[in-house]
Amino acid sequence: MTSNNLSRRDFLRISALTAVGLTLAGCPAPAAAPAPAAQAPAASAPEAAAVTLDVMSLAEYEAPYREIWNYFQSKNPGIKINVFSINEDTAAAHEAKVAGGYLPAIELTQEMQIFFDKSNYEMAVNLGEIPFEWWDRWEFDVKNMWSDLHKLPGPRSLDFFQGFVMTWQYNKELMDKAGLDPQRDVKTWDDLKKWLDAGTEWAAKTEGVDWFWNQAWHNWIFGLNYSDAIPLAFADGQRDRQRDCWLGKAKFNAEDSPYRHFYEFFKEANDRGWIPPSMWTRQWEGDMEASYIAGKSVMMLHGPWVWDKALAAGSDFAVRNMQAGLPATPPAEGQGVWMQSALPPNIDNQWFIRAGNEKTPYWDQLVYAWNWFFSPEAVPMRAQAEGRVPLYKLDEPLDLQGPQYQQVLKEIEEPGGKWENVKFEQSLTGNIVAGPYRKKGSRGVWDWESNGNNEVFAQLLTGRITVQEALDIAQRNWEESYEGLPEA
Repeated sequence: MTSNNLSRRDFLRISALTAVGLTLAGCPAPAAAPAPAAQAPAASAPEAAAVTLDVMSLAEYEAPYREIWNYFQSKNPGIKINVFSINEDTAAAHEAKVAGGYLPAIELTQEMQIFFDKSNYEMAVNLGEIPFEWWDRWEFDVKNMWSDLHKLPGPRSLDFFQGFVMTWQYNKELMDKAGLDPQRDVKTWDDLKKWLDAGTEWAAKTEGVDWFWNQAWHNWIFGLNYSDAIPLAFADGQRDRQRDCWLGKAKFNAEDSPYRHFYEFFKEANDRGWIPPSMWTRQWEGDMEASYIAGKSVMMLHGPWVWDKALAAGSDFAVRNMQAGLPATPPAEGQGVWMQSALPPNIDNQWFIRAGNEKTPYWDQLVYAWNWFFSPEAVPMRAQAEGRVPLYKLDEPLDLQGPQYQQVLKEIEEPGGKWENVKFEQSLTGNIVAGPYRKKGSRGVWDWESNGNNEVFAQLLTGRITVQEALDIAQRNWEESYEGLPEA
């Protein structure tokens, strides 16, 4: 490991402070396309006694978020922000603390795996009813989309990012040693399989390399990410056909089910040794991410987070800018366009204010802080912190530095880019459009919330059930979990 190089977390800290310095110094900004007019934010926080607000952050980006809130505090000394984070292991303890009376000011649904629907929306403040200045900055109808879909008052959460994107992410130093160049050689689904074969063979005979493709278990990733992404390699796997299954217009267990490709791919990956044995027992962070960060695994199918984790850990290959990637699903025969899945913009999860806060003596200060957190001043800092594309009209151009964005995402659909002919698929998923019709307490199609999908994969990959039987389970779960759907 290299310890004397600048990590991206340090870079992000400097970026936030630089933004502060530019703001305070009044430095001129580059010309930008005009943004829609909006009411100017209040010049200062409401007059009140000093307060402390507990505000959650993603654990991976707690340091830059702390700096962002430090900037807010420098302008509003009467409001102290206590930044904290949770992870998968501590989420249950946090929720138990809340159940015992603890009331944070601003929270994040991600690690608690909360998605707002008719069963739980009243746990969050109706954000459509509080003073808010920035609705017209979003590039989609964030104020009304959730309410229109669920026919409930809202929204109950806010987010301005493009949905999470799962791409291949690899250690280029190891890939070069393997003699492989996927950006040059992988153009089709068959090319992808040949690449996985060659890489797996190389890793098996190379000392110090644990795995070529390192894969571990994550109930949400398999339940709501991979399941939507993998079928896009196939002509009959596109998102419109996925939505048909969720809305009852097609069956999950049909011969031409788009989700057959999802199960078949991971079954083949297991049988051909592309992924570690007993994948469903392996820990996402401890077994997979840690091995990649240590330079012992070549690649993963992952989102934006570990690109930054490797930098923050001082991994030699990451510090030397030797991380690279590839859009996830090159086209199979019959699919003309290489599609890259992106989850749609979050309209039912992410940042929220828990109900009860509106009755506290610090409510006015919380509303002020909430407005600032989604202001044109704060959004660029937050976008740099997470390295993700904001679907938000900014006052100035944003040179986004996130490594997944720089290495993969900005090249997609970009004239002259490496993947100018690759197309994003980021329309609403079946899970979202069927959300209003899900029965309270039901397991859902993939049964991911209770980790039931883990047992399905364990049985599938050990040959105890077939792909067809796995799809039969999904169809049965759908039939038991949804009611009142529009007529097909």
